[in-house]
Amino acid sequence: MPYLNVVDPGFDFTAPEVFAAQAAGWWAESPLGPLVLRYAETQELLRDRRLDHGGDGYLIQHGVTSGPIHDWWAPMIVNHDGADHRRLRGLVGRAFTPRMVEQVRPFIRETVEALADEVEAAGDVEFVEAFASRLPLAVMGELLGVPADDHDLFSVWSSDIGLIFALAAGGDTVSRVERAVAGLDGYVESLIDVKMARPADDLISRMVAVWRDERTVSRAELRNLVVTLVFGAHDNTLHQLSNAMVTFAEHPAQWGLLRERPELADRAVTEVMRWRPSAASVFRRATEDIDYRGLAVAAGTFVTMAVQAAQRDPLAYPGGDAFDITAVRDAPLLQFGAGPHYCLGSALAHAQLSEALPILARRFSPPVVTGQVTWRPAIGTHGPNALPLCFTRPG
Repeated sequence: MPYLNVVDPGFDFTAPEVFAAQAAGWWAESPLGPLVLRYAETQELLRDRRLDHGGDGYLIQHGVTSGPIHDWWAPMIVNHDGADHRRLRGLVGRAFTPRMVEQVRPFIRETVEALADEVEAAGDVEFVEAFASRLPLAVMGELLGVPADDHDLFSVWSSDIGLIFALAAGGDTVSRVERAVAGLDGYVESLIDVKMARPADDLISRMVAVWRDERTVSRAELRNLVVTLVFGAHDNTLHQLSNAMVTFAEHPAQWGLLRERPELADRAVTEVMRWRPSAASVFRRATEDIDYRGLAVAAGTFVTMAVQAAQRDPLAYPGGDAFDITAVRDAPLLQFGAGPHYCLGSALAHAQLSEALPILARRFSPPVVTGQVTWRPAIGTHGPNALPLCFTRPG
């Protein structure tokens, strides 16, 4: 059975040995347990009710048994199923609607144009800092009602909290996540008080109103939901924007095609998310002993889905070994999960990229990487920590 060391700092889910293992079979061994490499098996396991998100087990596996991370993670919505999950998701769903996402699109476009003005003036930029972090922060602030003066605070907290899915990487990961959780918890607690006293037309005010009217969740659960929303609204979109720029820098002809045919924007976003997803991997835990396609999985075992490799699986995506924004891909993306736990923020992430990419393609030639790109760990939320790019006007 192939062995893939996914916790190695230099590991890459698109390395030749990964696809060799995928061609040989649907799973490989790893330091984290079974690693699922193919699309069909990943999709089935994401929907399998015999697997959950790990609860305390994930933290215990990495030596976290108490403290701010535990107190945030254990009651998080993803760690609830059935009636509890529906109760928590219902509060968010009644406040965070598709109509709200559509209403924020003009703000997204205005923000993209303003940030593009700054990029054009600079020419050479560190893209994560200059654009990828600032766009979702601004959108999050607009939606949630977070004052612009506090965006810099949120930038650090909401990025570091995303390392929760990379605890196996070691180093200072735990301490960074602890600081982020503590900071966001305290801030959101105060923000709830503000929205109770002075409600506005924003998502947190609507969530507070639903909470006060229905009392289906506790105040602690409300705070946890908002902290989780902040994390989801910023970190994943930040890295997806940066991953898009890396991808187009590697495929400049596709950038030119998008400039010529901006109507391809939605398809381009889906293809970027397929090719280089910000959620390069996701995990689940077996709640009972399972025999799945000949693999015996003991209760308590964690199973890691290699989303980035699975989304290039030729069995699911014929011709999927090429990045092509004109292609029609029938198989749905995996990075947002499946079933009852499908990511609530997927539409907002798609909206931001579908507005940003055609504007950037219209205004600039393909991005050029001008220095060393440093990366987050391959496991969990994946993307550049630093992405030096040069943008020039089309000739």
